[in-house]
Amino acid sequence: MKKKLIVNPLQTGGLVPSQVKNKLLESFSGYPFCLYCPGDVHRIQKPNIKKLIEEDLPEFLECDLVRLTHGAREGAFLILFALYKEEVRKNNFAPAVLLDGNAHYSMILACERIGLEPYLTSVSPAPERKINEEEFINLTEKVRKKYGKPPLAMLIGYPDGKYTNFPDLKKIAKIREEIGCYFILNCAYSVGRMPFSLIRSRADALIASAHKSMACIGPLGLIGTNEELGKIITRKSKYFPKKEMEFLGCSGRGLPTLCLYYVFPFLKKRIKEWNRKIKIANYFIEKAEKELGFVLQGEKPHRHDVLNFETKVFYEISLRIKDRFFLYKELKDAGILGIKPGITKVLKLSTYLLNKEEVDYVLQVLQKIIKKYGKKE
Repeated sequence: MKKKLIVNPLQTGGLVPSQVKNKLLESFSGYPFCLYCPGDVHRIQKPNIKKLIEEDLPEFLECDLVRLTHGAREGAFLILFALYKEEVRKNNFAPAVLLDGNAHYSMILACERIGLEPYLTSVSPAPERKINEEEFINLTEKVRKKYGKPPLAMLIGYPDGKYTNFPDLKKIAKIREEIGCYFILNCAYSVGRMPFSLIRSRADALIASAHKSMACIGPLGLIGTNEELGKIITRKSKYFPKKEMEFLGCSGRGLPTLCLYYVFPFLKKRIKEWNRKIKIANYFIEKAEKELGFVLQGEKPHRHDVLNFETKVFYEISLRIKDRFFLYKELKDAGILGIKPGITKVLKLSTYLLNKEEVDYVLQVLQKIIKKYGKKE
């Protein structure tokens, strides 16, 4: 196959369409629209960033307020820090955050940087590696016992970035109501790939990654909130009254913001393809497990294009031939790009950009590699 196939989970949802790339070349100096800035990037009207932020994205996400950030982790830190000042310092909540056991490390670092204690659920054994939503109740009791108050927030991956499992939002929303804390969803691998509604999720806020899942150059992310939380995170500086303090007066800017502006119509169309893309992912899973002996790590049927397989066959080959990089090199030579060099125990890839014919090609290449390095009698 002459076409290069990209299967890197960090890249597939963030590749910029060629028609948008051409438009960006016209603005390559980086800060062209700052010339027309009235003091806040979210109010720029030439090009109409204001409409994108105040109308288009809130409608797209079914939320009340949207603000740009430099990524999902920055969004998590910003929200938690604003809530820490608003609630924990006033002794309304404990300095603690409940997280799913598959939480991305950056979510834990965001808590640590602020001075919030992370409480993580356990994860079920392989291969499903799911969380038990009811465990948030037990964690809350631990927090109450230590601090005499409920935790500040629940911060949950939807899906998580390790195994792309989706937690049961209905269960979590019900538990959250019992706790009375804030509820934040890390949607770095969902917003931009699939339809999502903050209102239907019953969360207070979402954080998203434009460069990971919204066909956008980075670094760029966004925050979507309900009205109540939106008022907290957009508080103005007392020294510079036009500036939103938590965003240091300005958030996402330059080419990444322009890219999101140009790519938005494309995003609205592509999320309608989500069900088809999931069918392709599950087709790959079925074939890989049956024909190659891979074992999917995560829930079945799977509901995401990012797949994490246990691949003992490649690990055993790497030990026998004393080369950890053989798989990466073989796949690269076959035009399949994005597999992490030197990793053979697991194979993490995304089928997001592949059609059925291309999936079959990847499977054939993997089968050939196994046969090539199989034990010689």
